Amino acid sequence: MKEKRDCKIVQDLLPNYIENLTSKETNNFIEEHLKECDECQKILENMKKDLQTDSVKRDNREVKYIKKYNSKLKILRNILLFIIVLFIIIVGRKTFILVNLSNKAKTFENNQNFHSKTEFYEKGEMRTIEVYKKQDKILMTWTKYSQDKDKIKQIFYKSGEEKISLIDNGKTKTLTKVQDIIVDPISFISNNFFINLYTAITTNIDKVDLNGKKCYIIRDGNTEKFVDVETGIAIKEIDNKNNITVDYAYEFGVVEDSDVIRPDTTEYTIIE
Repeated sequence: MKEKRDCKIVQDLLPNYIENLTSKETNNFIEEHLKECDECQKILENMKKDLQTDSVKRDNREVKYIKKYNSKLKILRNILLFIIVLFIIIVGRKTFILVNLSNKAKTFENNQNFHSKTEFYEKGEMRTIEVYKKQDKILMTWTKYSQDKDKIKQIFYKSGEEKISLIDNGKTKTLTKVQDIIVDPISFISNNFFINLYTAITTNIDKVDLNGKKCYIIRDGNTEKFVDVETGIAIKEIDNKNNITVDYAYEFGVVEDSDVIRPDTTEYTIIE
């Protein structure tokens, strides 16, 4: 009976014994018993075989899992790399377009001979700005048309040191002196590379045809800006949120002296 009881105890301890979890005294007890018990020895051998088999299976499962994990990681890495490369290509292309347009627009900055006409359309109201510039002479006419108000016309004239503003609101005509009159061709493109880079990241840029003219359209939220491919100068701007449309037209090197003649001021009241 004692031997059977010892066998039961030893067999219960064998799993911990195999895993080296038993104390030194317990190990001595088990090993002494195993020397005299063939049945427990066989059980120990079978346990070791089963443990080795389980270990191999576990190792195989781990290897398969690692391979599967590495495969997924590689796919994910390739997808991420593809997205990054695609992002760089798209942003690089748009940045190149903006920088190229900026360089073209620079050639028209401070142009000393040009004629421009800008038309604003906003909620039943229209404003036009027409500019003639030749060297130090500027004649700019600003006109406002409205459905329920009188037409307002303002003329700016600059020749040398003389800088005046003429306002005709349909009721009175007044003349005032102004500090300065500055007119330059409008470009939506910055001369700063980092601003252009930010614009490339945050906007969509496409090449389109606008009334037979090749241009780039820059879409920024609710705003669409059209830029002349050849000059980098503004052609059109649409603010869909506020329902505003602005058209720009430019001619360079066409202004004659007759286009910048001083306006007649005899009917205007001078305001100091």
